[in-house]
Amino acid sequence: QKSHTLTTDSNMAGIFRATLVLALVGRASAAKLALTPPMGWMSWELFRCDIDCDREPTHCINANLYETMTDALVKNGFFAAGYDGIHIDDCWETKNPPRDPVTHELLPDTTRFPKGFKALGDYMHAQNVKFAIYTAESSHTCGGYPASAGFEEVDAKTFASWGVDYLKVDGCGPTEYYEKGYAAMGQALQSCGRDIVYSCSWPAYLGSNEATKPYSTMIADNCNLWRNYADIQCSWSSLANIIEHYGQYSQVLKQFAGPDGPAGGHWNDMDMLLIGNDCINDDEGRTQLAIWSIMAAPLIMGNDVRNVSATATATLTNAEAIAVNQDVLGSAGIRVTAGNTQLWYRNLSNGDVAVVLYNMNGGAPPPNKTCGFKWDVVQDGYYEGCTGPSGNEKCFSASSTTLEQAQAQCCSDSDCAGFSWPKDDKSEACFKKNAGCGETKTTAYDGYFKHGFTPSPPDNGVPVDITFSLSDVGVAGSVSVRDIYAKANLGTASGSFTAKKVPFHGVAFLRLSKY
Repeated sequence: QKSHTLTTDSNMAGIFRATLVLALVGRASAAKLALTPPMGWMSWELFRCDIDCDREPTHCINANLYETMTDALVKNGFFAAGYDGIHIDDCWETKNPPRDPVTHELLPDTTRFPKGFKALGDYMHAQNVKFAIYTAESSHTCGGYPASAGFEEVDAKTFASWGVDYLKVDGCGPTEYYEKGYAAMGQALQSCGRDIVYSCSWPAYLGSNEATKPYSTMIADNCNLWRNYADIQCSWSSLANIIEHYGQYSQVLKQFAGPDGPAGGHWNDMDMLLIGNDCINDDEGRTQLAIWSIMAAPLIMGNDVRNVSATATATLTNAEAIAVNQDVLGSAGIRVTAGNTQLWYRNLSNGDVAVVLYNMNGGAPPPNKTCGFKWDVVQDGYYEGCTGPSGNEKCFSASSTTLEQAQAQCCSDSDCAGFSWPKDDKSEACFKKNAGCGETKTTAYDGYFKHGFTPSPPDNGVPVDITFSLSDVGVAGSVSVRDIYAKANLGTASGSFTAKKVPFHGVAFLRLSKY
């Protein structure tokens, strides 16, 4: 299976190179955008589709929200650190009529955006902040608002007239249209008369197998970045699952990230940064920024920049971490080792190497190979594993298997940590290889886990020492080691290096410099 995957990746890379050459020939004079991963702030994670401005005047999707976020981005130091865009997400349009009856242009909601989008863009531009908005390659957005399918050229020109600098294009409709629709929008943006970064969500609707997605086509269609996988939710479980997914496919995804596409950069978008929200702790926030930086992923904050703690602000604005993310070589990193403790690395333009040592669940005991113990039962929920689609190792129908049979099957498998079990005894149940990606709360399921596999709460987790060989990150000889978060030199290393007491769910984020 491994050799088959490598063959597939090799073929995909060859197709990408051939497509890229042809595309470059036809677009030699086109502007090159997003030569490093985009940075900014987006409203969706916290503000969603809240349009009740009478009830939530400081939390609803309206001009005031985006103007105050623009002010806070600049005032609180995020703009100076590189976060230079304000991203409007779904639910900004008027629904009736869905378009101007004469020009067929999309219309911002006149109550919530009384001065229109040109004025809102001008407000951002006056502070040198970039203006980003949202649409979808479907008849309606995921929130039920008018979208761009069949109107790509009209909408691209409309967005350009408003001064838009960045466009996120979601799916939300029949996937059969995406190949045509995303190509049409890419071409329309190239001819709209304004430089607009193009974010495509096409691959997020094509399943979880990254080795089968047509990334070379997306690059040729002028996509500067794309959402690959599930939407991030405000929890460690969601964040850890996304990290595991990108680690699993890092070798594949590395081939399709870089600054050298026909429209400039083309990056794998791991979704918004949760740092600054209270749904993850400070160590988990540092983990997210470090992994996103190793993977050359866009840094789009999903917090309330008007109210971010000093610790979270220090993480988000860490210049050394951002320098790794924004390195001009644009070479995305890979995960070298999986499991409870992990090694990730990325090559940098000056010959340095950025390394992340990740303590996913390093304090967990080794797998128990028998069932001579009492099961740990999680009521109204279950622990997520950090393997497979959505954290599942294997799923099955509970209607054809009893609870006792599922327990016996898990007992006989030394790699089985436990399983989720539906309370109706009929729906889908799923085995978990570990329990390291957080707890899912639901009244429809209980969880059954072998004793010792259920993780400690994050505040009581176990720090661990993590050692790696320099040869595993392509380094020979001696190197100097710098701790990016501590902003401290740790001395020299030769042969191997050990990071001491890496926090539970946390990382050591290092920069290795050769002599």
